[in-house]
Amino acid sequence: MNAHSNRSGKTIIIVVIIVLVLAGSVWYLGIYKPEQEAKEKARLEQIAQAEAEQKRIEQAAQDKARYDQLIENADTEFAQENWDTARSLYQEASSLLPNQQYPKDQLALVNAKLDELAALEAKKAAGIVESVSTPTGRYYIIVSSSIDEDLAMDYAKKLAKEGNDVQIIEHDSGKNLYYRVALGDYATLEQAQGSLSSFSSYGSGVWILKY
Repeated sequence: MNAHSNRSGKTIIIVVIIVLVLAGSVWYLGIYKPEQEAKEKARLEQIAQAEAEQKRIEQAAQDKARYDQLIENADTEFAQENWDTARSLYQEASSLLPNQQYPKDQLALVNAKLDELAALEAKKAAGIVESVSTPTGRYYIIVSSSIDEDLAMDYAKKLAKEGNDVQIIEHDSGKNLYYRVALGDYATLEQAQGSLSSFSSYGSGVWILKY
């Protein structure tokens, strides 16, 4: 009887141990390990996100520094009227930071200026002479004056075919109606005076008319 009881007791103990081991395995594999793996995954994801954010911040700083340099260079070229170079730099800056409005505005100005120059070159190529019959308030470089319109127009067309931007100004002096042949017009007297020497090849009679 005692031997049988001992065997039964040992069997129960073994069964209990097996149950505990199985329960522990189920808990470890089914609960603890997945929780730890989930925590580790979350930790690694958090690290990856932090690293990605740091890289984004660093890249943004680099892009901003590059953008500022491009704008500075573009503005310099713009001021010097190097339109093609300025346009290229503004385009690069705009591509780098598309949300910035400034390079877009400057590109519009540059493109307008390039269109103006292209139209001027087309006019020169065609030998077109512009007639100015009403006051504009601008300053003109006068290279020839005549009371004969046909004579003035012939000379103006000759200069236009040579690639000059030519205007004929109908200028009433109060005594006579003159046809002034002009090769340049400027917004201010200072600008006109500054360019006067570049027309010295047209003789000593070159002068400035505000009209």
